[in-house]
Amino acid sequence: MQQPRWEVAGQNEELIRELQQAGGITRPLAVILASRGVRADGLSAFLQPSLCNLVDPYCLPGATEAAIRLWGAVAKGECILIHGDYDTDGITAAVLLAWCLRQNGAKAECFLPHRIDDGYGLTPESIEKACREKHSLLVTVDCGINSYDAIRQARAQGLDVIITDHHEPGAETPEANVVVNPKLPGAPVELYDLAGVGVAFKVCHAFLKYGREHEIGGMTTDLRQALDLVALGTVADIVPLHHENRCLVSHGLQVLSAQQRAGVRALSEVCGLGDAKTLRALDITFKLAPRLNAAGRMGDPMDAMRLLEARGMNDAMPLAQSLDEKNRDRQQMEEATLQEAEAQIVSRADLTRQRTITVWNERWPQGVIGIVASRLVRRYHRPAVVLTLDSGGQWRGSARSIPHVNLVGALEKCQARLLRFGGHPMAAGLLLAQDQLAGFEQEFEAAVQKVLSLEGLRPVLEMCARIPFAEISDTFLDELQLLEPIGHGNPEPVFMARGVRPERIAVAGRRHSRGVLSDDSRTRLDFIYFGKMPDELPQPPWEIAYAPQWNRFNGSSVPQVQIHDVRSI
Repeated sequence: MQQPRWEVAGQNEELIRELQQAGGITRPLAVILASRGVRADGLSAFLQPSLCNLVDPYCLPGATEAAIRLWGAVAKGECILIHGDYDTDGITAAVLLAWCLRQNGAKAECFLPHRIDDGYGLTPESIEKACREKHSLLVTVDCGINSYDAIRQARAQGLDVIITDHHEPGAETPEANVVVNPKLPGAPVELYDLAGVGVAFKVCHAFLKYGREHEIGGMTTDLRQALDLVALGTVADIVPLHHENRCLVSHGLQVLSAQQRAGVRALSEVCGLGDAKTLRALDITFKLAPRLNAAGRMGDPMDAMRLLEARGMNDAMPLAQSLDEKNRDRQQMEEATLQEAEAQIVSRADLTRQRTITVWNERWPQGVIGIVASRLVRRYHRPAVVLTLDSGGQWRGSARSIPHVNLVGALEKCQARLLRFGGHPMAAGLLLAQDQLAGFEQEFEAAVQKVLSLEGLRPVLEMCARIPFAEISDTFLDELQLLEPIGHGNPEPVFMARGVRPERIAVAGRRHSRGVLSDDSRTRLDFIYFGKMPDELPQPPWEIAYAPQWNRFNGSSVPQVQIHDVRSI
């Protein structure tokens, strides 16, 4: 991997002072908040997000119309089919909407497509498989905004269709009865980055609000009980944790930490979080979500739904153990696929010239190509597409990107080669015929070359400010908890320090370094540097990019810095 380019945010000292005074916080925390655009008048809302400040659900385009149609279905005893997706976002969205509707007398069933048998999202095939004569209303969650053929087929079968989705809309609006999407014109900016489960939450909120206003129901349903589902799906889908997402995840983590849902408690136990008093967003990212996703990657996503809907531990624990085993199988397949992909890159790619990576193999498991694409992006810092043949003999791919390269926009330039595509600027799926592969690779590379320079291939390490070790106090380290939930859009804060020298350094584990550092302020701090051996470090003195943290071990807490990068000065 290339040496990253360091970027240190500029400091607005006036704003930093205002934040310190408004919140009674340390200067380093005020520096972090200022670098993230927090103003003094918005400090309380950021540090203590309140559900009272959620945007009125009626402001989300289509939400009111969806609520009216859903209450009509309840009144007439119609059978509603909820069509989700096979990832954590789509699963949690389906569980949430089904629970809310059933709480209020609706007949609601769920369908989650099988990755191998049914493919991605809402398709004519999944309509044919899922919809029966008893269904009169189809509601999608986390899918459908670009599924024009599937929606036309559903309408032709006599179904009313409500689309709830968060993916980028296409040029035309689907021919559904109602379309709910925060990326449609007129949606509040605070809702733009909602995950699929976040959109489902707003629809549920609108449904309950309408029922209460018109005294037809919704009186006893407490949506706060389901915020654990919103936290799971939102964090797993890697949407930015700001605006409404930050509030929903912050409160959702509190519900998740209580582990009142049997499926959450069982899953926490199998991945070593059973005794955790507080679950963090990173626990979702690295432990809970991979196991929920494993159901759709390695088998039937309905197993993850059954886990989240389980009424007791006797039902939940076998499902959690099965998902844990599937996740181990997924890890093995992922590693084997990654090695083959990297061998292909070495043999046929010219990374001194190419801005993109496209690799393929007819035998690669569909369930891991998205993860492999993400790992290739992290290693080579350029957009990557990983493809495998599906059962119909077509190339099915997952694409991942880097900042400043909009995948959807790049794929639009190649749409003549594609049978179907859709997703986010940073992650997308695509389908193409076998004879279009070579042409697609060339056109995708050309599309990205127009927006990405060779300098843009160099990764960027963003830092909040230059902060000497002397300012890393115990009070500040405690304050870091106020930044949670940490994740996409609100990353772990990284600082720069100069004049750093190692006073003690030793090998830690297989390939890490730890010891004691001092800097220009003559303050000493313990450090850990993952992935670098002592003999691989440059000659001191250094300037370092570092994250301050507590090192908690055996009941004790010691201030520590985790080094992200180091260079000689």
